[in-house]
Amino acid sequence: MQKTAETIVLTEEDVKVLDQDDFGVPGLVAHEWVGPFVEVQAVGPLIMVHDGIFDPRKGITHHPHRLNERLFYILEGTVDHDDALNSITGHMGTGDLGRLTEGRRGMFHQEWNNTDGRARAFILVYGTDPVPPTASFEALRDADAPRYEAFPGVEAKEIVGPRAELPLHGDIRLWTDDRMEPGSESALELEEGEGGLVFPIEGEVAVEGSRLRPEAMAILPPTEGPRRVAISSPQGARSLSVVFGPGYGLALRSG
Repeated sequence: MQKTAETIVLTEEDVKVLDQDDFGVPGLVAHEWVGPFVEVQAVGPLIMVHDGIFDPRKGITHHPHRLNERLFYILEGTVDHDDALNSITGHMGTGDLGRLTEGRRGMFHQEWNNTDGRARAFILVYGTDPVPPTASFEALRDADAPRYEAFPGVEAKEIVGPRAELPLHGDIRLWTDDRMEPGSESALELEEGEGGLVFPIEGEVAVEGSRLRPEAMAILPPTEGPRRVAISSPQGARSLSVVFGPGYGLALRSG
C-alpha cells in the first residue's frame, strides 16, 4: 500500500482473496479491497468493497444481513437475487446496477449465477441513514443509464448520481463507468468532506501521477477542503469512479 496525505494506492498485495474456505461454498471468489480482512477497513460510508467472480451455475447461498445497503454493478454475465425472508427476487444483467437494501427487518438472500458463463460483480456495501424499515431490491438497467461526455474524449456512464435517478439510502453521491480515449484527461471534483475511489477495469490510468493498471485501486479519503483529483490515460482505459460523503472518514487496521 502506498499512502500519502490524500491518496492511498492499493495493489494485488493489499487484497484479501475470499473463496470456498470463507464462504463455505465453491465457485465464488471475492477480492476484498475494503473490509474487515484488509488494511482499509472503512472509508467514507463504505464498509466493504469487493470485486466478485461467480463461476457458471455457482454463487453464495442464503445468508442474513441487516441495516446496510449493497450495490452490485455487473461487469460480466448475470446475477440473480433471491431474498427468501421477504419474498423478493431480482435479476441483474451485464451493465446493470442492482440495489439491495437490507432494512431494519433484514434480508436472507442468495446471489447466484444461473448461466453457463462466468459472472463478475463490483460490489459496494455502506451504512444506511436512516435505516429503511424493510428490505427491497431495485435495478438501474444498462440501457437506462445516462451516458454523456464528461470531459473531452471521456464518455461517462452514470449509474449513481443526479442523472441516474436510482434512489439510494446511503451517502454514495456519484458512480460512473468511464471510457477514456488515448491521451484523454478527466478529474474527480471533490467537495469538502467528500472522498472517492478509482478502479481501472481495462488499460491504465494515472491518478495524481500514480499509475494504475487493472487489479489496482486508488482510494481518496475524505478531507477537510475541496480538491480536484486529476485522472489521465495515455493509452486509453475503462475505469470506475465513485464519489461518497464523509461517513467514517478513514479506518485502517494499523491505525
